[in-house]
Amino acid sequence: MQKKLMNNLLLKIVSIVIALAVWLLIVNINDPLVVKSYSVPVTIQNGAYIESGGKTYRVEEEQQMVTVILKGNSSVVQGRGGDIEAVADLRQIVDMDTTPVMVPVTAACDGVASENITVIPRTMAIKIEDMESRDFTITVNTTDTPGKGYEVGSAEAKPEKVTVSGPASLIRKIDRVVAEVSTLNLSEDTTKTCKLEVYDKNQDEMLSSQTSYLKFDIGEPVVDVHIDLWSVRDNVSLNVNYVGEPAEGYQVGSVTVTPSTISVAGTDEALGKLSQNRYAINLPEGAVVLEGQDKDFETKLNLSDYMPDDIIVANNVKSAIVNVSIIPIGSKQLTLQTKNINVQNLDNNLRVVFDTDKLVIGVKASDSMLEALTESSVAMTIDMTGMKTGDYEVPVQVELPLGCELLNSVKTLVRVSQLE
Repeated sequence: MQKKLMNNLLLKIVSIVIALAVWLLIVNINDPLVVKSYSVPVTIQNGAYIESGGKTYRVEEEQQMVTVILKGNSSVVQGRGGDIEAVADLRQIVDMDTTPVMVPVTAACDGVASENITVIPRTMAIKIEDMESRDFTITVNTTDTPGKGYEVGSAEAKPEKVTVSGPASLIRKIDRVVAEVSTLNLSEDTTKTCKLEVYDKNQDEMLSSQTSYLKFDIGEPVVDVHIDLWSVRDNVSLNVNYVGEPAEGYQVGSVTVTPSTISVAGTDEALGKLSQNRYAINLPEGAVVLEGQDKDFETKLNLSDYMPDDIIVANNVKSAIVNVSIIPIGSKQLTLQTKNINVQNLDNNLRVVFDTDKLVIGVKASDSMLEALTESSVAMTIDMTGMKTGDYEVPVQVELPLGCELLNSVKTLVRVSQLE
């Protein structure tokens, strides 16, 4: 009887061992032990610990992520990236005298024991710097085009300046602080809230990884920008004056400005004053100086320098070119229509189109002959022998009345095309 009982006990123990083995096998098959790695951003805590001493800190971008390794059953450690918190507590700094300063990094994940969590690297390098502050006037940049008939007259940020504080190395890189605002299709004065953008001395916008260390005396880096729209007036003429005298024996033949008319925008009061001057803007005499000139010359003018108060140039026109022709005394310039040029020796299947509708020639003669000289007394001819389709600059043969002398050769641009 005792022998039978011992045999049953042994059988029971063997059965239990087998059951445990089977259970472990099933567990390891269905929920095996695994090791998973996750890239996790590091949260810095207790920054005030550094800042209380008039210092601040920076973390290089490559130091802001760590690898966290979790060990455990698959059901526990799989897909836990968003549940992991990696922390660098600045109160745990051991030695403040090293460069850089090293801060221990710890990680936690719900349901995973600390001994099954490994952080690589285990420390974060930070730079301790002096805190510095600087004032910046906020630059407003407007983008896009307002509604038809309007231009941006002024755009002003409120507040107009901001104090930026942060690590000295970053503050010294800042060139300007900008509020960029879209004026697309605006047709009335308005105020928009804009985020501030920080640009360095290379005119590159600072990355968020840098600006995250900056503090603004206005709190969040946003401002209100008030936009004033001005009405546009087209066909405003430019009147050009000049100072000085040409070289001895020469005189001014003509003065032309390109463009001859522009569009401007202004306040109602400023446009009212402009209307009293027949919508003409007089460029001052000092804008063009021709002292001692003995040949044609041109002057480029920045139009914004010559606009009346509360008037701006519209449609992105920036400049005007003033052309001054200088001719000998006892001569004059005569404007001729290119449509009156006689075209000779052109193939019957071709046609000519002139690039411009006018030509200006210089003629020397007695005062009485110059006074009587008109376009109808001048004949012009071009010879198109051998010309095929294409663009050409061709000489113009000019026949003048007896006693008149052509001052210089004349050419014109033509386009030859197939006759349809």
